[in-house]
Amino acid sequence: MNSSLIYLMQSTLSLVIFYGFYVLLFKKEAYFVFNRLYLLAAIIISIFLPLITFSIPELVIENSNNVIITAPIYSIVEYTLSEVIIYGDAVNLSEKGWYNNLSFFDIFILIYIVGSAIAFFNTVLRLYQLSKFFKKSKVIIHQGLKVIFTTPGTPVFSFFNYIFINKSLLGNDKEIDKIIEHEKIHIRQNHSLDLLIAEIISIIQWYNPIVYLLKKSLKENHEFIADNNVVVEYPDISAYMKLLIEHSSIVKTNILTHNFSYSLLKRRLFMIKKTKSPLRFSLKLVVALMALNLVFFACSGPIQNEDIVASSQNNEQSVDPDYVVFTVVEEMPEFPGGMDELINYLSTSVNYPEAAKEKGIQGRVFLNFIVDSDGSIDSVKVLRGIGGGCDDEAVRVIAAMPNWKPGMQRGEAVRVSYNIPIKFTLDDKIADSIFTVVEVMPEFPGGRKELMTYLGSNIKYPEVAKKAKVHGRVFVSFVVETDGSVSGAKILRGIGSGCDEEALRVVNSMPKWSPGLKEGAPVRVQYNLPIKYALN
Repeated sequence: MNSSLIYLMQSTLSLVIFYGFYVLLFKKEAYFVFNRLYLLAAIIISIFLPLITFSIPELVIENSNNVIITAPIYSIVEYTLSEVIIYGDAVNLSEKGWYNNLSFFDIFILIYIVGSAIAFFNTVLRLYQLSKFFKKSKVIIHQGLKVIFTTPGTPVFSFFNYIFINKSLLGNDKEIDKIIEHEKIHIRQNHSLDLLIAEIISIIQWYNPIVYLLKKSLKENHEFIADNNVVVEYPDISAYMKLLIEHSSIVKTNILTHNFSYSLLKRRLFMIKKTKSPLRFSLKLVVALMALNLVFFACSGPIQNEDIVASSQNNEQSVDPDYVVFTVVEEMPEFPGGMDELINYLSTSVNYPEAAKEKGIQGRVFLNFIVDSDGSIDSVKVLRGIGGGCDDEAVRVIAAMPNWKPGMQRGEAVRVSYNIPIKFTLDDKIADSIFTVVEVMPEFPGGRKELMTYLGSNIKYPEVAKKAKVHGRVFVSFVVETDGSVSGAKILRGIGSGCDEEALRVVNSMPKWSPGLKEGAPVRVQYNLPIKYALN
């Protein structure tokens, strides 16, 4: 799954969890400062925690016994070519228009970007409206504050260090002191900054209804904080409540500002008289830790290891307890020169033991080894052997391999476990034997790139398969003979509707290859070829 989609899912789920616990535990509590910090933390954690790559299962594993992870077998016995993709509608794709080629994810991202752009534009528009109002208004200093006069009927509001107020109110000392004190609380505690932070999450998660509920709760809590501080300064609660009622207004102001006559008047009056219960609040704090734990699990990445076995109990392999052995990492280890060179190294280095020849022993030896963080080969062991000295010979050659390019996980070199099979085959007549790996592998004229071009341009998507909407992979096996010609083409797995026959036709008509060489002599070599038929 795309990382951006995972981020949005984790960020959204985190915010939902945090806000859900807020509504259940703290919304009706009179601990207004805590509520403000909780809501801000919910926003900040939901934005940034999903950006951090971590896995709780891996953190647990790192603190447990050392582990060895069994790798899937990467067979080098049969040489498989790169996949060729045959598109059923390749000719008409350019004529259909770009929108017909969009995947579900492309459409999702396009809708998301448009929504975020609209949300961003709305925020910028509100800021522009305020800045425009600043420029055309006269600013005076009153009681050490920057005051801007508004038109009659506009409620008192503040934004950062500015208070917007009707000039007629300045003559009423009884009212204006309490109103200004209320707005000063918003200014001193930087409540406007909170609203801007909330706007960021609404741009990121414009599709999430919880965002708008959280913004409303945050702004409401700001009013509770300011009301509480004014009541401390002016203990006459009845007079202050009367003042709120007198200035109640349904006139809307910019959502980025705080206005004295903010709605939800009934709830504000109730919260002014709300008493605190320290014991109940303490118990809720304990429960709230669950929210944090749930968010961490929601943002945790999947464990990178597929099959974990405690080596101290279930595995005889000796592993340094300070390390974890991976099977799949972001950058897999690589033999010097790549897979072709690895095949060449093994085919030229492994010698058939005479004892095995005399006894007619043949078959596959399966080995496991670790590519250490410095690229060296460590802990070579036989998973399944055939005896006759073949096991020891295979271990010798694997242990003697040159240093690999080490595997990388999150920018650091790590230990990676590999399984590999080595096939011992008795053949009296080399020229008549079919090999899968030789010192010099056969080569299509012009190389592998030309082979892919040849197949892609010659294989046609059968009309019957198109109409029946048949698609999938056809696996073809063929032999490159000692003279370079192709023979023995057969279907290993097909999809029918003429696709199998078409694949065989083109493979059989291939030009001669450069033949494979073993001990300097041309030999027959078998290849497997996957061909993918795709309608779109």
